[in-house]
Amino acid sequence: MAFEALKKLGALARMGQQLQGTIPGTGLSPIAVDFGVAGLKLLQVQGSDPPQLVAASYMETPEHLLDDDVKRLEYQAQALPRLVREGGFKGKRAVCAIPAFQTFCKNLQFPRTDGVTTQAMVDAAIPTQFNRDPSQLVYRTIDVTPPGSAKCEVIVVAAPRELVGRLMRAVTQARLQPVGMHSEFAAVLRAFDHVNRREGDVQHTTLYLDVGCAATKIMIGHGRDMAFARVVAVGGKHIDDKAADDLACMRAEARRQRHSVGACQLAQPVTTARVAAPSLDDAEPPKGAAGAVGTPGATNATADAERRGAGLGPGFSGEIRQQQPVPVVPEGANVTELLETLTDEVQMCVRYYASQFPQRKVERVVFVGGEARHAGLCQHVARALRLPAQMADPMARVARSGNEPASGIDLKNPQPGWAVALGLCVSPTDL
Repeated sequence: MAFEALKKLGALARMGQQLQGTIPGTGLSPIAVDFGVAGLKLLQVQGSDPPQLVAASYMETPEHLLDDDVKRLEYQAQALPRLVREGGFKGKRAVCAIPAFQTFCKNLQFPRTDGVTTQAMVDAAIPTQFNRDPSQLVYRTIDVTPPGSAKCEVIVVAAPRELVGRLMRAVTQARLQPVGMHSEFAAVLRAFDHVNRREGDVQHTTLYLDVGCAATKIMIGHGRDMAFARVVAVGGKHIDDKAADDLACMRAEARRQRHSVGACQLAQPVTTARVAAPSLDDAEPPKGAAGAVGTPGATNATADAERRGAGLGPGFSGEIRQQQPVPVVPEGANVTELLETLTDEVQMCVRYYASQFPQRKVERVVFVGGEARHAGLCQHVARALRLPAQMADPMARVARSGNEPASGIDLKNPQPGWAVALGLCVSPTDL
């Protein structure tokens, strides 16, 4: 779609941010399109409590395209019409995510200035903060100013305008109507709306780590609200490259060996029943709790934290640090430097958040993304952070009969890499 058409949709975008993603009267979500590095994901659900699977499709990226962003997107764009046509999806409305590895994301602070809007200050800061001309970027801002702060703070999420145009063209050439485009940060948080749906959940602070093939997304949420976001260029393929060098094998073989030593342990606790279980919020509080969680006047914060971290909701594993230790890579490979880079980056983000919100504390870590299936990697990061941690499979909550079309994905196994796709299904339509 040409950018002139995008401009015409601007007024609708401002109105659409308040709309639910589902088609009124049907409960049918748009078709979520996730142009991931490891593969292209398409998902559609119906309803919300719990959502019912309509269709899902996955196309794995060929090994030789993992490092070529341009050719990979071309490959996915060419395959998209066929996946839509053969996937059993309903309707033509679609919402897609901007790939995180090509997303610029920064928390920016500005002094409060009379007569100058925050947006104007962001516009002026773009050239120095992102080293790009503002006309070359499409960006959005999220106000995360701490209460009582003398400064205003925003998260700026930006993407190259040329990339956004290519994504829109890919969607329209598949004969779909684009009705939404979101960052992967926002989509991941939306996938956990059901866990944070109560009014008091805004007081809970969760660190979400979406560890993917090419990058790791770091998000801190106050309930449903985003408070911090950043992308780090360390992912599964970087670990595989280093392991392949040490083991003197191809990257695909290093990946196979790595997952063979650490992928199974976290799979067992995850609920993957065809009929979704109640949400985490509906679980009974521990016996002896001073007050029911969510009840006005409840004061037992410890019991609340224990319940939220106990893995009682569908799709949440047990406490990762309490699992039997699993190696990150096979014997003979050494990825210590990469792991230190990843954990150092996450720890710096947590420290920055603590400096901005000194009255709050990160309560737990939730791992999603394709690499969250690897127990050893999650354990290593969780122990470095010294925080309660769980792997989450948002797809476990999606109800299904078993007869829905699902190509390239085995829904009997945990699918933490589908958090973005599910989040897109329940995100507002903003185009």
